[in-house]
Amino acid sequence: MKYDSIWVSAPGKLTVVTKELPEPKLDEVVVRVRACGVCGTDLHFYHDQPTGTLTPLGHEVAGTIHATGKGVRSLKVGTDVVVQNHVACGRCDACLNQRPDACLDIQTYMNDQGGMGAYLVVPQAMVVPFSGLSYEEATLAEPVTVALDLCREAQIRLHDDVLVMGPGTIGLACVALAKAQGARRVVVVGHGSQSVRGRHRVETARRLGADDVFDSSEEFWKAAVKLAYPRGFDRVIVTSPPQTIVDGIELAGFRGWIVYDGISFTDDEVRFHANDFHFAKKRLIASHAIPNWGFPMALDLLRDKTIPPDALLTHIYSLEDLGVALQLYGSSEVEIIKPVISIGG
Repeated sequence: MKYDSIWVSAPGKLTVVTKELPEPKLDEVVVRVRACGVCGTDLHFYHDQPTGTLTPLGHEVAGTIHATGKGVRSLKVGTDVVVQNHVACGRCDACLNQRPDACLDIQTYMNDQGGMGAYLVVPQAMVVPFSGLSYEEATLAEPVTVALDLCREAQIRLHDDVLVMGPGTIGLACVALAKAQGARRVVVVGHGSQSVRGRHRVETARRLGADDVFDSSEEFWKAAVKLAYPRGFDRVIVTSPPQTIVDGIELAGFRGWIVYDGISFTDDEVRFHANDFHFAKKRLIASHAIPNWGFPMALDLLRDKTIPPDALLTHIYSLEDLGVALQLYGSSEVEIIKPVISIGG
């Protein structure tokens, strides 16, 4: 049986790739993809195509078990699942020393498959059953796991003041998580809050618990933050572009921690004053939630509405309209946070 998926063939160009669906091997499952979220990474791939080669799209996947290979006993055909895009191998020294986060042989399906298509063939270790959410809502589990990793690395303490930079899907999830972890005040910095998109994200940030929101497109925004919070922040979570890490370092207080997650394929160079950083005893920590962890927790947080899915999931498109979704994702004139592609019936 043949199936289609959508790949980037050149910057700004999508191509349908048709493949033969293979039979699942030992310990593998075939997942019929029902929905796939559009991520900022997909947007980078679409606009920049950094590899210069045919690039698959989609890694926020929810679907159903279509077929199982030998050795798969706990997963039945028809089971609703989300798909982790990276898992630890379970065999290397790091894994055997109970450090799967430092796995030396991370497993992924993203080399020759993508979630923007009808099927995925993956190891059974990559799938997590779920219930109580729609397929579209369940795709949010993947970005929520990224937010979980940011907050874990930040080690938010009771009564901390937390600054979240970037009110996208992950940053907004961090707002809700920081509040749930006992933060005293959560402040958000976003860019262009006077636009249609910006105003909606400000409203959503406040809905999720933000105490204050600042607009980094205003000329003296940092001075305004420092005036309102002269002692700085105990924890700064940066989900905005890498260049904004410098602002996060500046706004962190004495012994403040700055945790960031983000990429740029065009400009990732960051410069800051080491002496100021050193004498203020600050810490800069990278968060990169690969291999994936936290999917069961993320699904629970979405189900119990600690992170309400309807706050983040703003648009649903068909697979045929993926190009439209990618174009609108960056628009300032649309109330968009997370677009999701609905695939098949």
